[in-house]
Amino acid sequence: MCLYEPGTLARLLRSCYKCRELMSKFFTRERFGTPQYIAAFLLLIFLAQCGWFISRAPLNQVEAGYIQAGLLMLNGAGPAGDQYRTPLVSLLSAVPVSVLVNRASASAWQGFWPDQFFLDQHRWIIRFPFLMMGLLLGASVWYVARRLFGNPGGYIALALYVFSPAMIARSSLVGPQIPAAWGAFGLIFTGIAVAHTLYAPREVIFWNWRRIILLGISIALAIGSQFALWVVLPIALGFMLWAVPHRRGAALAILCGSTLVAALLLWSTYFFKPFDFLSGLAQAQWLGLDPRMLLSSQPYRLTAAFMLRDLPAPTLLLLVALGAFIAWKRPRFFGNFAPLIVLATLLLLSFAASQGIGLYLLFVSLPFLMVFVSGVFADLLESSRGTVALGISIGVLGTHALLSVIGLVQLASGR
Repeated sequence: MCLYEPGTLARLLRSCYKCRELMSKFFTRERFGTPQYIAAFLLLIFLAQCGWFISRAPLNQVEAGYIQAGLLMLNGAGPAGDQYRTPLVSLLSAVPVSVLVNRASASAWQGFWPDQFFLDQHRWIIRFPFLMMGLLLGASVWYVARRLFGNPGGYIALALYVFSPAMIARSSLVGPQIPAAWGAFGLIFTGIAVAHTLYAPREVIFWNWRRIILLGISIALAIGSQFALWVVLPIALGFMLWAVPHRRGAALAILCGSTLVAALLLWSTYFFKPFDFLSGLAQAQWLGLDPRMLLSSQPYRLTAAFMLRDLPAPTLLLLVALGAFIAWKRPRFFGNFAPLIVLATLLLLSFAASQGIGLYLLFVSLPFLMVFVSGVFADLLESSRGTVALGISIGVLGTHALLSVIGLVQLASGR
């Protein structure tokens, strides 16, 4: 096609004008303004801390165990899952190793099986999927808090996340914690968002197919990383039914559709083998509650030690937020109730569950803690005591950042 043919130049100009219109609609101040730049800067700080931790922390035996199980499954052995989770985490960690091996010539790698030294040499690539999930979880925490509580709420929640040694370490290692936390967080707040779209007068199923798939991915990530996180599903359903009392049938249909998508995705982690899939579900430990543990002091001592040792600043802000929530009427609305209910439920179940499952539930509850704290403090900042609340926020968050750096150095050095 010649540029000087009749009409060609005019068509090109019209195409450029349409592209310009589309770009102007997408790149708006609402989507790409100062709040987004600040959030991106904080996430870059999070990424830098994770990168520093990865460079200092060799690949450990637990990570190698996930990788080896995934490689065995890719090479035709049985499923890499166990009674606590599907093969999802093992496959996520083994696929990069398989790609690294397959890139070399067959003669050079014939009979080769990656050892600990080889895996440690490539730990950046192996840990990359989990690093990206940690980054996306941080972005999700900021997005949800900002949509619910405005810019101050988004900044507080993201600052708590970015400078959390637990989040940094788990985002920098192979393991189920970060996929589980991201999946559970997405399940709750995607479910709430989908329910609110039902106020629009449109066809429910076909119009929401993208959100149904997104919700299904969240369910698959949560339950695929930890079977016990099925408990988040009825909580999400309760929020959806409460949000749209006039269209509860549609909300239930959406969640059922998303659950079917999740089941298909989980089946794919067993390579679509029905017997392996059903066997994995049959041997799954879905929660393993022991009510007698609620009368024991051990789970409470372990939780208190974890919160005070690894999360002293968020714990202090949580206590202040709970006090304000109880004493003051303004924070008591759905935006604050939702993360608080999930946080309280997961904490209560963690006390009664076995120690292994309880620790996972405790970790998964942390993003909800951050969103709840940010919501209450966003209200406090707008009150007559806003100056005091601002001083407390700046002081505690600054201390939180300093303690995070110190804790990260201790974690990397094995202390």
